[in-house]
Amino acid sequence: MDDLQQAAAQNSELVLRRYFDADGRLKQMPAKQSRQLAVFDLIAQRFTPGVRYSEIEVNRELMAVYDDYVSLRRGLVDFGLLDRANGEYWRSGGTVPVGGPTSAADDPVRPPTSASAPSARGAARREAILSAAAQLFADRGYAAVGMDDIGAAAGVTGPAIYRHFGAKASVLTAVFDRVIHAVADDRVDDRPDAGTPAADAAQLRELILEYAEAVCSRRRLMAVFVREVHHLPTDDRTLLDERQRLLVRKWRTLLGHAHPDWDVERVRTAVHGAFGMLNAVGTFESPLPDDELAHQMSELAINALQVQA
Repeated sequence: MDDLQQAAAQNSELVLRRYFDADGRLKQMPAKQSRQLAVFDLIAQRFTPGVRYSEIEVNRELMAVYDDYVSLRRGLVDFGLLDRANGEYWRSGGTVPVGGPTSAADDPVRPPTSASAPSARGAARREAILSAAAQLFADRGYAAVGMDDIGAAAGVTGPAIYRHFGAKASVLTAVFDRVIHAVADDRVDDRPDAGTPAADAAQLRELILEYAEAVCSRRRLMAVFVREVHHLPTDDRTLLDERQRLLVRKWRTLLGHAHPDWDVERVRTAVHGAFGMLNAVGTFESPLPDDELAHQMSELAINALQVQA
């Protein structure tokens, strides 16, 4: 344990009293790094070691602690308290003893399940289930597909599918989680010239191309995303809407800087129009390969937003 970890462990009780309210919510993030680590240590106790969580599950857990759940998730990863791979997160360490207080409200930690910590074989089967579900949802529609249909298409028979997903809505949430993970942009903007028209136009062009590549390589998923979003459970829909708002807000900020002469409504309309066009790749058939379609779609969006190089 290094000096920072020792300081964090020593500060845990102070941090719990000073920075968390009676309901276990974080009031503010301390400025001192050792206290920040103590805060993240306490928050990490909400996640059970050995359990894998989707990004939606992590976000839901963190929203109960702090409104800026994205910064919490990023901090947990940066401090090495959560590991991340392929859109999944799991507990990787911490200095507060496991079984200690999870928050000022002493919230219980969810128990592990067989679906949460899959073996390599289980992970491959889960992937097969999601791929089959995405195709079936796109072809038939969510309402017309049953769990037995998904299991049969994935080669999973009988009740085995329920070891991975408890209900059809859980499958849809996991499918949408793939889309969210593919298009999310959590990077911190530390460009020295950020805020200037030329720099922000260049940044927006980069984001448009990345988004186009993400959606064009996931056309089946985008078909489900566009047509079946209303079937998501309320909590998951709320998280999805928040992620979309964050991305739209970032594009609007960059476009506003790139076109200081445009009013707010013009910027808003242009950004929503660009997203609508890019998301439409799931609603039509194109013979173009993914990379060529992404190039054409991004070029159209860049021209529409007038941020050409």
